[in-house]
Amino acid sequence: MSEPMHKNSIFVIILAITAGVLSLSVNLSPVSAEDTQAGADPEQKLSSVRIVHSDPKISENSQNSEQKHKTQNPEKQECKKVLLDGYTNYESLSAVSYEIITESQKTETVLVSDQSRNDVVISDEPTPSVVSDVQEGYFAFSTYGWGHCVGLSQNGANFYALYGGWNYQDILFHYYPGTVLMNTGTAETEMITVQEVPGNSLQQVAEIVNREMGASFSTEALKAQAVAVYTYIKYYNNDAHDLKGKPDPPQNVIDACASVLGEALYYQDQFAMTMFGASCGGITADSYDIFQMNLPYLRSVSSDYDADYDPHYGDVVYMPIEEVRNRIENAYQIHLSDHPENWIQLIQGNGGYVQQVNIDNQLTVRGDAFRYELDLKSPKFTYICSVPNSDVSSDSESEPEQELELIDAPEVIPQ
Repeated sequence: MSEPMHKNSIFVIILAITAGVLSLSVNLSPVSAEDTQAGADPEQKLSSVRIVHSDPKISENSQNSEQKHKTQNPEKQECKKVLLDGYTNYESLSAVSYEIITESQKTETVLVSDQSRNDVVISDEPTPSVVSDVQEGYFAFSTYGWGHCVGLSQNGANFYALYGGWNYQDILFHYYPGTVLMNTGTAETEMITVQEVPGNSLQQVAEIVNREMGASFSTEALKAQAVAVYTYIKYYNNDAHDLKGKPDPPQNVIDACASVLGEALYYQDQFAMTMFGASCGGITADSYDIFQMNLPYLRSVSSDYDADYDPHYGDVVYMPIEEVRNRIENAYQIHLSDHPENWIQLIQGNGGYVQQVNIDNQLTVRGDAFRYELDLKSPKFTYICSVPNSDVSSDSESEPEQELELIDAPEVIPQ
């Protein structure tokens, strides 16, 4: 009897030790986004816990919700858009004063987790124009999205939450592929600076989110924005850099920010540069096409609901030919030919965004710089031009006839 009892005791001890090791392993190991969707409380603080998005599948409820949207096509919900003081001022839409990434900081790393991604869509197809004709003597520019369109789309995030049933982690991992979500563990006690004024992190983040989105946005979109804002601030060493706040945020904004306070996105153990903007044209822009920055987590990904719900999708601006001439000549100090159909040749990058514009076969400029000169909402645009005996469209890509100098307007990426 003693020998069997001795073996049982050893067996029990081994089981106990094994259980303890497994428990410790569970507490310390990475948690996937799927795990949090399946049962974890998304409101729970994630102190020093990594959430790795290795396979961005949407939960079954999210898939059912999206399928319902596609089959039943419900009426559009009225969503109040980005609440910004200077909505006509592009620089106030979101962070635009990005520092240039040096060659030593660039990376060509392809993450293993990205190899299984099925939600990254890069389209080489030209963006269709929503206008087929225009009054003689005019250009018609069709734009898609508002802002630089790199990183998180604020309207797109809201649409995914409303119509796709996505939570904030789904949204973040979608717009910043290959990143890791982790809590810094310092947010509750640290001070961060906004426009040279220090304050506690919750107050500062909530005021910025209030200005960037506002109370009308869904809770999950607000959470995603809060994480993006906090990460951006951490990237700039606890300085909000070019972000501004709006005082007296409503309680739902404060609560959303508090629920994710301290959570930040990392790429290769460094804070990610979490750019965001008002909206994009059905797909976000690659950071290289817009800013010549090769950041793997800022690349073109789909934003599926924009065509149906975003008011900035397919916006059309009509401009007299002479006004276009004056704007281009004044901006670039050149003299255009008498052939308006040759003035603008678009060279597209990923997702239909204009990477470069060949101007009258005289010089080549970056697309984002060019759209500022014409006061267009987005670097994703097409045009048609009507001159006597000519109808010219930009719906197909054009290549410059010769190697031309690439120049930038001064305000493209402020130093």
